[in-house]
Amino acid sequence: MTNEVIDSIKLWFHEDITEFNSEDGLKKENPFELKRFNIIVGANNSGKSRFMRELGITIFNNNARYRQLSSFIDILDEASSIFKDNIPNAIPNVDKSTSYSITNIISEYQTTMNTINYYIEHLKKKHYPRGYFNQNPFLYKVYELRQSNDNDREDLLKNLKNLNSRILDLSDREDIKAVMRKSVFYINNLRSLKSLANGNRKNIVEQDSIVHPLLNCVAEDYQFSEKQIISGEDFFDFLADSLLGMPNERQNVVDYQKLLSRYFFNNQEVTIIPNRTSNTLQIKIGEDQQFPISNLGDGLQQVIILTYKAFLIKEPTFFLIEEPEMHLHAGYVKQVVKFLMNETSHYYMATTHSNYLLDMINEDQRIALYRVDREQNEENPQQYETIIKRCDNDRTILRTLGVSPSSVFLANCTIWVEGITDRLYFVQYLRKYLEELKTTDEELWKDYSRFIDGYHYAFVEYQGSNLDHWDFEVDCPDDVNSSFDKGLPALLTTSHALVIADADLRDKPRFTELQNQLNDNMIVTQGKETENTLPTNLLKKKFFSMCPENGLSNQGRKKKLENFEEYDKYFDSTHETSDLGIGDYLNNILEAMRTDEILPPIPEDKNSFTFSDGGQKTIKNKSDFCRDIVGLMEEEEWTLTESARLICEKIFEHIKRNNS
Repeated sequence: MTNEVIDSIKLWFHEDITEFNSEDGLKKENPFELKRFNIIVGANNSGKSRFMRELGITIFNNNARYRQLSSFIDILDEASSIFKDNIPNAIPNVDKSTSYSITNIISEYQTTMNTINYYIEHLKKKHYPRGYFNQNPFLYKVYELRQSNDNDREDLLKNLKNLNSRILDLSDREDIKAVMRKSVFYINNLRSLKSLANGNRKNIVEQDSIVHPLLNCVAEDYQFSEKQIISGEDFFDFLADSLLGMPNERQNVVDYQKLLSRYFFNNQEVTIIPNRTSNTLQIKIGEDQQFPISNLGDGLQQVIILTYKAFLIKEPTFFLIEEPEMHLHAGYVKQVVKFLMNETSHYYMATTHSNYLLDMINEDQRIALYRVDREQNEENPQQYETIIKRCDNDRTILRTLGVSPSSVFLANCTIWVEGITDRLYFVQYLRKYLEELKTTDEELWKDYSRFIDGYHYAFVEYQGSNLDHWDFEVDCPDDVNSSFDKGLPALLTTSHALVIADADLRDKPRFTELQNQLNDNMIVTQGKETENTLPTNLLKKKFFSMCPENGLSNQGRKKKLENFEEYDKYFDSTHETSDLGIGDYLNNILEAMRTDEILPPIPEDKNSFTFSDGGQKTIKNKSDFCRDIVGLMEEEEWTLTESARLICEKIFEHIKRNNS
C-alpha cells in the first residue's frame, strides 16, 4: 500500500453549481485542478474569498462531480474481460466519458471489490451442498470451470486475487481519498488565541456563556458549521482532549511541538500547556518561564492557529485559509506553507495579498496560482462576470498585489557570489556542511539549521568584473553619486553583504580598496576560482565522462575514456590551492596519462582534447559542467573539501552575526 500524497486532484462542475466562470475548468469540459496548495489572488472585492468559500461548500456537499479515475477504469475493464467468457455481466461496463458523484464512485469501488471477493471465495470451495447451484445459477459457471479444468480455475483465482490487491492499493492512494473526503475546514480572518469574550474563561464556562465569539460570528455569516471553522478559540479544548486521549494523540502533540521548534522557534524547545487551574493556554520556550500564550507575539500566534489542526488531524482534508500572511513576517509566510505541505497530507486553498507566496510557485510544483477578476459582460455592459484564470507564470499579477520595484529586500543579510554556478555550488556546500555538522556538533547544527534562505539570508550574483562598480562604504543616501565608476551603493540596495570572490581578483585594481571596505566581510578563494573547491572524486567522475578514449578533440562518436581504480593516482587535492583553473588541472591530468601511454600519442594532423576554455584556464561549458556536478552531488557520496568547509564556516558566522 502507498502513503504517497498525490500532488493534484481534478474536479468537474455542473453549470448550476456556481456563478463563476473559467477557461481552466469551471463550467467547462476540462477539469478544475486543485494542487496541494492553491493561491487565490485578485483585487479587493473581486470575489476571491467568495469563490473559495463556495468551492469548499460545493465539495463538502458532494455537489462537485469527478470523472472516474483512469487507473480504476483499467481495472474494471480487465475484470470485465476476465469474467465475460465465464461469468457474463459480473462486472458492469464503465462509460469513461461519464462523470460521477462521490457517492457513485465509493459505491462502484465497494461493489467491484465485493463481487471479486465473492467469486474468490467460491472458487476456493472444494465441496458444495446439494441443490446449491439451483439457488445460485450464476455460480454454476464457476462450478463448470472448476470441474472442467482445474488449471483454468487456478488461473482465474490468481487473476482475481491480483485484481483485488490492486484495488486495495488504489483505494489507499491519497488522490482517491481526496475524491471521497467530505471534511472541509475554514480559517477566516477573524482568528486569535487571545480571550475575546467578557470575563475570563473560567467564568465563561461557569456561566455557560458563548465561549467562541469569533467562531460563532463566522458561522452566522457563512454556510459552514461551527465544527468546520478554525478561529483559534477552541485550541485549549482541542489540545487538552489530545493530551488526555489515546497514546497516538499524545505523541502527535509531542511531534507537533518539535516541528514548531524547528520551523518557527529557532530550534528552542516548545511546550504548550492547557492550564486547568486558570483555564488558559500557556507556552514555555527554551529555558524561559512559561507564560500565557496570549502574550506571545501576534505573528507566532497566527502560526499556531494556521498549523495546529492541520497537523493534529490526520485524515486528508480541504483547508480554506483567508490571508495566511496576517501579522506574519514575509519569511514566515513561506515557512507556514512549507510546514503545511511537507508535514501534513491535506489540500489547501488560500486567498492572499502577499507577493512573497508567489515566489514559491517557481520553487515547488505542488503550488498553483489562480487569479479572480470581475469582467464586463460583452453582451450586457451593465453586468459583470467573475472569471477564474490559472496564472502560475504571469508575473504581471504583482501589479494586482501592489508590488513595485521599490519593494524592500527581505533577507537580514546577503551573500555575494560571482554568478549562478557559484550560487549553485554554495547551496550544495551549505547543505552538506549542515549534514556533516549534525554528526560532529549537534548544538551548532541546531543553531545553524534554523536559518532560512530568503529570510535570514539571500544570495546576490555580481557577475565577475561588475564587482568593480559597487561601493560597500556608502550607507547614506546623501553620499550616493551614481556618476562614479564605483557609484552603486551596495549597502543601500541589499542588507549586510558578505562577498565571496575568486582569487584572481587580487590582480584587479580595486582589490585593495574592496578589501579595506569589506574587511572580514570578504572571502577570497584559496584556489583560482570556486570550482577549485570541488571534491576530487566528483572532478574525477566528470573527467572520465568528458574525455574521449583517444584523447583527441575531434572525438565524434568515440567512446569515453574508461575509469579504472589504477587511475586514482593522477587525481589529488592540489587544485584546492592552485592558481590554475579546474580546466587546466584536468588538462594536466590528461597530459600525464598520455605521457604514461594510457592514451595514444597525438597524430600530426590532430589536436588534443581540452577541458579548459581559452585563455581563462577555467572549465569550458561552465554552466553545463556545474549542473552535472550538482547532479552528481545529489547522487554520489562526497565530502566537503577543506577549502569549501572554511568558506561554509565563514558564511554561517556571517548569517548568525546578522540574525542575532
